[in-house]
Amino acid sequence: MFSLFRSQLFRIAKSPFFIIFGVAYVLVAAATPFALWLYSVWPAFAATGFVEVPSEPLSSLQLYGVSFVSGSILAMWVGIAVAELVSEDFKSGFMKNLVQARGGRVGYAASVVACCIALSAVTTAVGMMVVEGALRVQGYIPAAPTFQDAFAWFAQVALCVSAYASTVAALTALTKSEVVGVMGAIFIGGGAIESAFRIVLANIPGLPVFLRDCLDGYLAVDMAMLGQGVLADPMTYVQAGATIAVAGAACALVMRRKNLG
Repeated sequence: MFSLFRSQLFRIAKSPFFIIFGVAYVLVAAATPFALWLYSVWPAFAATGFVEVPSEPLSSLQLYGVSFVSGSILAMWVGIAVAELVSEDFKSGFMKNLVQARGGRVGYAASVVACCIALSAVTTAVGMMVVEGALRVQGYIPAAPTFQDAFAWFAQVALCVSAYASTVAALTALTKSEVVGVMGAIFIGGGAIESAFRIVLANIPGLPVFLRDCLDGYLAVDMAMLGQGVLADPMTYVQAGATIAVAGAACALVMRRKNLG
């Protein structure tokens, strides 16, 4: 599993897609600090009302959230990258050469989930550094959170994004389709699937309360809070961890049963 994980990371580091992905992500993360800079130096831009800056400094967590978490930007971004990674393994023929020994396919599934976690953690950390650096360069000093709050926010975002990405990985492995994987990243990472299920559950007569309300505080709700710079409930760790475990198990089951030819 570890050798497969290292191989995946090497491919990610060398892939033109992921290089473009990284550059585009940095530009997206820097867009809000750039808008704040325009607001401060260009009166005509400030007059449009496109950006409204309160008199007191915004917190770093708020600015991180609006820059790359709100609107499910990060969740969809990482999900699309994972869909590309897994689908490329099928298109390139790598799967045909996958070791067929016992545990080989399960090891691949585990390495993909590990890649989801690594990509989520790295992109979250890079986003935080880009936003903070861009703000400092222009002289905007945000209200700094405590180390504990900053780390908790980082962990919750990374785990939620990992949960979505792992689900997308399982879907892509099941269908072997890049298009389905990308669409899954958009609809699953964007929270649309959760919202649809929440509406359906709320309108089934006689459904037990615990089933009807099971998605009311799930990942989409957590991501919405984190996108506002607010820490989510501690249950986020349990929900995200359980989702990663289930998605990983589903991916392993698909890999064991699927014809890789």
